Amino acid sequence: STSGSFWGPYLNMLSSTPIPRLDTFDTEEYAMLNDATLEMVGRSSKERLKAMFYGSASNSNGGGDDVSVKAVLRDMINIQQRTNNNNNPEVVPPTCLEFDTFHKFIGIVSSRAMVLKGIKYLTPLAEMINYSPVSPLEQVVRPSRSSGELDGQVAVREDGMMIDTPFDLYHTIGADDSITVRSDRNVMLRHQQPPPHDGSAEDATAATTTIQIFEDYGPVDSSLFLEMHAFVPNNNPYHCAVIHGRHFLRRQVAPGRSDPNSTMLLRALKLLHLTNPQLTQFVSLEDVCVRKDMTIVEDGNGIGRRPASDAIAITSLLLGESTEMFSNLEVLKSKCITAIESNDVERIELQCARYPGSRRIVKHALVNAAKRSVSEVDVTMETLSSLLEEAEKEGGEGGNEKLALAVRFRIEERKIIDSIADISLIDDEPPKPVVIEASDDDLEAKLSSFNTFMDSLNLPVNKIRAQAVEGMRLGAIATEDLESEEAYISLPPNAVIDVTSALAEAETSSPRLAALLKKLDSQPSDGFDVLLVYLIHERFVRKDESEWWPYLDLLPTDQEVRSTHPLFFEEDEMNLHLGGSDVRKFILRNQRRAFERHAALASDVDVHEVLGSDVILDKSIVYWATAILDSRSIWWDGRRHIAPLLDLVNADSIGRAHETKVEESSAVTRASRPVKRGEQVFENYQQPNYLLFAFHGFLLESNPSDCALLTIPSAKFASRLKSSPTFCISGTNIDSMEELAQFLRMKHGLSTNKLESESWLNEDVVPYLAQVLKERISRLGDLTESGTELEDEPTQHRRLYIMSRMAISDLAHFQAALELLKERVDF
Repeated sequence: STSGSFWGPYLNMLSSTPIPRLDTFDTEEYAMLNDATLEMVGRSSKERLKAMFYGSASNSNGGGDDVSVKAVLRDMINIQQRTNNNNNPEVVPPTCLEFDTFHKFIGIVSSRAMVLKGIKYLTPLAEMINYSPVSPLEQVVRPSRSSGELDGQVAVREDGMMIDTPFDLYHTIGADDSITVRSDRNVMLRHQQPPPHDGSAEDATAATTTIQIFEDYGPVDSSLFLEMHAFVPNNNPYHCAVIHGRHFLRRQVAPGRSDPNSTMLLRALKLLHLTNPQLTQFVSLEDVCVRKDMTIVEDGNGIGRRPASDAIAITSLLLGESTEMFSNLEVLKSKCITAIESNDVERIELQCARYPGSRRIVKHALVNAAKRSVSEVDVTMETLSSLLEEAEKEGGEGGNEKLALAVRFRIEERKIIDSIADISLIDDEPPKPVVIEASDDDLEAKLSSFNTFMDSLNLPVNKIRAQAVEGMRLGAIATEDLESEEAYISLPPNAVIDVTSALAEAETSSPRLAALLKKLDSQPSDGFDVLLVYLIHERFVRKDESEWWPYLDLLPTDQEVRSTHPLFFEEDEMNLHLGGSDVRKFILRNQRRAFERHAALASDVDVHEVLGSDVILDKSIVYWATAILDSRSIWWDGRRHIAPLLDLVNADSIGRAHETKVEESSAVTRASRPVKRGEQVFENYQQPNYLLFAFHGFLLESNPSDCALLTIPSAKFASRLKSSPTFCISGTNIDSMEELAQFLRMKHGLSTNKLESESWLNEDVVPYLAQVLKERISRLGDLTESGTELEDEPTQHRRLYIMSRMAISDLAHFQAALELLKERVDF
């Protein structure tokens, strides 16, 4: 009885029968489910629960239950009885000590408990909110209070730029341990036209329509809902259906048959760690789980890594599957085989898995595999629907719930497979280059407002003004003649955006923002997150109410930044125009960091409260702010700063390196060369082109500081070097290979003992150096042979042109460096 419990009314609402989750299934339900993996999960779960209840060394007869849940329950009951001075064992129903009762309550907890910060909570009423998926575009906006906007607005952004919110965002624990549940979507009550009123209560009730509240439980597959919650949702966008690996092959590889292409395929899959290294013959691909939108679960969401798609792309190319649309199939296959023979993993990935059109090939392969899967099924959708109807009727009012769940799960999988099989890709065109028109019709007005703003700051020294510059958008123009080493700008603390000024300004304008910035500042970083959130808040929340608005309004828009900054570059276009260059992986790493930073901020309730969900869920906004900080930050005293006007000084390669120093509490920058009044002021960033490209989005055609990025993933040896195993190789300076030579000596077990005056570039290490350089030359040679480099720079292809120039520059450096080695040692 629950009559004596405070929670009695709640407990009486709970199910009196076992929750029909996966581990309650019997042979009939598992047979209908037709999923060996899920059957193993369900049966294993039940065995573990039995071991918990009866004891790990026991059986259902009760042996050895002294270390069991059953023994603990029995002791608790005995203690309670003694406390109540009641020695009658019949007071407690025998079912309390039965496994089925234990199993029932395990099911109740697993299906109803809310998991917050790793702890399960039963939350009466809140746990009765049923599941329904919600897209990021439907997420309720929670704007900053300083924005003056109303709660309950819905994000309106382009779908591809929005990300999902975590469950914890709408389910939070307060300082007093209370749990607050917020709606993850708008719920609007509809009112019916009331009938003529005669004063009765029935008339008042009839005027309102009751609407059920739903919530999204998170981006999980329906198998978890079946396993833990005992239901199967309709049309779960995160659900996937298994396509067996054998269906990706038009014909099966015969055991023992010698097939050169299959041998090459297995070799490539092993080198890329896409299959079991112990395999001696390729038979089929691994099974994959595919969603309705054709995303493959096994690919994960890691930028630059899609293992399942790569395996399908390689198999399709070498075994001729789904490649009918390629007129140059043999050329692509030949390049892939050459890459495999080189044993160069990077080259194999590019030529065998990321070749032009590989994404389309994977889509075609998925469609064809789905069609083969459908052709093999022994039960039609009509039959499954009939079985579901019978299962729901069977057994009276409740029906056969378990069998119905098994049939429903199978129907949902079939719906996904059928939808993929029905996709027509005949007219599927390859993706066109991203073309973004970067224009600003109000630029002159914004410039005037910005220069007026800078004048209002009364800088101690200011001998430059912002001006539109053809081909560079903006630049800094000298307002008077400047001598070499003459100070042309002096920025006091109130004219600079940094962590200190952001925190101070937020204290007066927005206490909630200030609290968030302090929290971010307490975390290990260089202040990047603080500046990122502050920049987003001022630009997209406060807007023209911000004291920095004339500066923020002058910054390039997210559309303009997308056209030039590598943070926004698509992986496919980088594979095509930057493939073979280590800069490609460098940019992918930066994109991965931006993705992770965005995900972390979007998981923070405080960030949503301050910025609003429509802002923080929008990838383009967070990436825009990241690109602005990457390209415009100026460092002094070991700290990052945003320095309006100074950040408009463009780069060239003349004179000494740019330097800003603090003099009498102001940040002062001095001219590195004489400049005439009316001329543009330049600074030498003294950085190689790969850094200028990756963080700023441009190259210098003549750059004495230039060198080619060369990375060798080998963290095992990194601790023994003064720097990480990342090197920059110059074709004009043989000394640029010294650190690489030292690394290769350690890697290959050569002597690392030498006098300080001696070089690492001795004869014994040169062959290894030459091998590394030749690998890079071969990779980049594949790119130039494909004809993807662009000789001109049409505006609409600027990003493609820059990538091609970057790859060509790398190739030239590596070729020249190899010649320098040949001059030093004959090999």
